[in-house]
Amino acid sequence: MLVLSLGAAFFYATYKAIDNIVAEQSRVQQQAVSPVFKLVRDELLRPLYIAETFASSVDFTAMMDSPDFDEAALLERLQGMEQDLGLVFFVASEKTRKQYFSNGRTLDLVEGEVAWYFEAIERDKDFMADLGQIGDVHLYFDVKIYGPEREFLGYVGVGKRVQNFLNTFDQYKARYGYDFLFVNDDDEIILTSLPDLVVRDAYIPTLGSLDWFEHGDSQTDSHDSEIIEVDDGDYLISEFGIEELGWRLLLLAPLEARQNQIVKAFLTNALVAAFSVTLLAGAGLFLVLLYKRSLEKRTELDPLTGLPNRAHVQRRFQELQRAGVDLCAVIIDLDHFKQVNDQHGHEAGDRVLRAAADALKQELREEDIVSRWGGEEFVMLIPAGNIELGQSIAERARQNIESLRIDAKHGPVSVTASFGVAFGSAKHEQLEALVAKADEVLYQAKEKGRNQVELYEAS
Repeated sequence: MLVLSLGAAFFYATYKAIDNIVAEQSRVQQQAVSPVFKLVRDELLRPLYIAETFASSVDFTAMMDSPDFDEAALLERLQGMEQDLGLVFFVASEKTRKQYFSNGRTLDLVEGEVAWYFEAIERDKDFMADLGQIGDVHLYFDVKIYGPEREFLGYVGVGKRVQNFLNTFDQYKARYGYDFLFVNDDDEIILTSLPDLVVRDAYIPTLGSLDWFEHGDSQTDSHDSEIIEVDDGDYLISEFGIEELGWRLLLLAPLEARQNQIVKAFLTNALVAAFSVTLLAGAGLFLVLLYKRSLEKRTELDPLTGLPNRAHVQRRFQELQRAGVDLCAVIIDLDHFKQVNDQHGHEAGDRVLRAAADALKQELREEDIVSRWGGEEFVMLIPAGNIELGQSIAERARQNIESLRIDAKHGPVSVTASFGVAFGSAKHEQLEALVAKADEVLYQAKEKGRNQVELYEAS
């Protein structure tokens, strides 16, 4: 029945995967598209609207057209705008043939040296978006400005560092997983999240330089809803127009699997269904056994200290019995532990127990065992050929505990421990009897003043 149930579940899951693949692709595309509109609005259209508002300002028109043109006043105004809005502002005056920046810099507009200004004048459009400032590339939104009689006065504009765009793109990519390409009407890639295509100084990549772009529709030159392979990964392209800029946005959303791969997987799985169900059944049985072992381990751990508990020690002792080894049993009791709880609270007492457990573990070899026996008592099982080895390990553990300083509400807490060590053969002796011997000498250690190691000497 388990095999039949697993087989039915396998076939049903495969069928549902194919049935839902188209809907899933639509969902992925919608998930990718929704946030991008906010990105375009905040990062591109906002500076554009600010530039247009700047150009329509009567104050600036009057200032540029005034016969008493005051450069210092203009620079001061631009500087204040940059501080208020966090963008670079400029004015390019036709009257003075100079460009004024909000950082206080000025530039003479000399034909043949400042290409953008004279190219912009020749264009019929009153607005343009272009890249400038070699070394620290900015995207500028330039707007023509006219006087009362429609006489040309120059340009005003807003600039934003390309690096700021890249930082924002990285955040979107980390969150949503897709890449951007903003392309102007000359098919130049002005902005992108793909590092190899980022504009640097005079380098401006074009769509024609992309191998995967050749896969588009030759008549419409559109890539919308096309699946392409970029850097060994599958991507779904969505294409949007940005009317205000005359640009296009190509959005590359990664796909984990393609629909035809799902269909092929279904056909393959149908041929090997019986084998797959057998593997699933075996995996199910393995998980059950794994869970059983995990449950056994959890039931043999002390939740406070993380040490094995008494049940674990008893099981390990049985293994040592079968191996017939000699060993030392060491029982440890924290001295005056009740006073720690009474004076500092049970939370401090718990910290003391955890710290003591860590101190005991420091001295163990790989084959040794330490466990919480109950309350403030711990037990060690140390495979050894003589009692002196158990005594040596116990003495080092005693010193570790003595050096502890545990933070508590009313100041640091120090603690000591008493040790009882007994030697015997797991083959001929029971755990209870061996621990009882160690417990006997533990009380001798306490009677002698605590914080010491006592050995069981057989009469």
